[in-house]
Amino acid sequence: MKAPRAALLLLLALLLVYPLARLLVLPLTGGAGGSLATGWRPWLDSTGFALATGLIAAPLGAWLAQVLETRSGVAVRALGLGLWLLFFMPGYVLTTGWLVVLSHPVLRNGVFGHLFLGPAGLLFLYFLKALPFSVFVARATFAGASATLHEAAMVLRLPMWRRMGLNLRLAMPAMAAAFTIAAIETMQEFGIPATLGVTGKIPVLTYSIYQRLNTTPTDFAGAAQLCWWLIASAALLAVVQIYVQRRYQAVLVHGKARRAPRTRPVGAVRQVLSLGACLLWVVGLAAPLLALASVAVSGNLGVIDLSAIPRSLGYGVLAATITLVIAVAVLKLQRGQHPLFSGIIHAGLTANMAVPGLVLGAGYVVAFNNNILPLYGTVLLLLLAYAAGTLPMAIRLLGGAMAQLDSKLDEAARIFGLPLQTRLIDIEAALLIRPALHGWLLVVGTVMFELPVSELLYVPGQVPLGVAIVSADMTARYNEAALLALLSMGVLALLAAGLNLALYLSHAPRLTGQEAA
Repeated sequence: MKAPRAALLLLLALLLVYPLARLLVLPLTGGAGGSLATGWRPWLDSTGFALATGLIAAPLGAWLAQVLETRSGVAVRALGLGLWLLFFMPGYVLTTGWLVVLSHPVLRNGVFGHLFLGPAGLLFLYFLKALPFSVFVARATFAGASATLHEAAMVLRLPMWRRMGLNLRLAMPAMAAAFTIAAIETMQEFGIPATLGVTGKIPVLTYSIYQRLNTTPTDFAGAAQLCWWLIASAALLAVVQIYVQRRYQAVLVHGKARRAPRTRPVGAVRQVLSLGACLLWVVGLAAPLLALASVAVSGNLGVIDLSAIPRSLGYGVLAATITLVIAVAVLKLQRGQHPLFSGIIHAGLTANMAVPGLVLGAGYVVAFNNNILPLYGTVLLLLLAYAAGTLPMAIRLLGGAMAQLDSKLDEAARIFGLPLQTRLIDIEAALLIRPALHGWLLVVGTVMFELPVSELLYVPGQVPLGVAIVSADMTARYNEAALLALLSMGVLALLAAGLNLALYLSHAPRLTGQEAA
């Protein structure tokens, strides 16, 4: 097994470590592009947006997370479903919908239009995309909280302000995690500033990196310097989160923990939740989606090139297959090995999750645009970059399922002399088919709507979906952008529904003739 493990480490190093190292070492070797201080203005703007988004999304996300874990009712279910839909909607599709809304002259030339096409619009869209991350991260804190805390406070007759203070202190670790995730996601967001088109007046880090890579001649060193600013900011935010969590961490889940029953909100709380659910659905989903639907049917639909949809779907299918094969290999080869081997794998994958797609794509441009590895400008490099970006997510999704497989299953199969093909297909694949399908679909959807890596690495003449939508936005062809976005979401939904239905039917119990009668 030493040779397969060595080959696996070499493959991960080639996909993850080598491209980033080649990119980040450029400023340190004295390459052209100036000093690291040249990115201070984009860094200040991005940091301001990230901090503002985190300060708004963290407390609101923690409160919504507590509501989703402790309350029940129609408004609560609507909030949960709306957050999931907003989570899966790409940022540039959301921005496209609002640009369609602002295409009306009255709105565009009014106060709302001037605000939206400036810093306020960026902050608004950043907040919408960061809110689901904040809620989902904070939910883990309240998922297993015991009911004894509230009961003890009521027995001691603590006043309302004391109970609120205790709840706030217990929620501080969740709020710190929500703040960090929201701020990092905001700093790494590329689709929103690229689509909104205000980056000329408000330079942000991600779009500034793209501009340096999209100029002639390409400023690789300047882009690498800005990548250092981005990575250093994410590391600093992570340090702040660790400090807050250690300072305010409390044990909420223990052996005697007893969850409080969910309660239905009444009075003012019910009204606030209903208003929040309405705002989330109207502002975050209905307004942009209905605007996209209305403009999609306008204009001459026969001249719109829809080839980007099957092209990106094919990219997603191939990249997802590559990703799952590598993920299964990683999980199987690290099972039962020395903790150092598993530690190296997990450290590399965790670090790669914090690297934005734009930085990863820039690293692939630098690393594979030479005579030694001349892969730049090929579909293979694009697929490898997609696989590298989604590999940590796939391993996290499959890791829990594979960890539940008892090693004695394989031992028993070996004892009975079952061949390797039977052990892999009829035993392991049959038990892992459901989580593997969900992970595969998630990777397909992620790759299909991926933007920064696609912008940097797509083959000329073979435009991916995200690039086609953003290009249509840039030239005010909103009907084309809307049609591409809606059709692609529909195709992805049909694919997911069809595969899940096929999986359900294949695993449904088969009735005998007597039972059917």
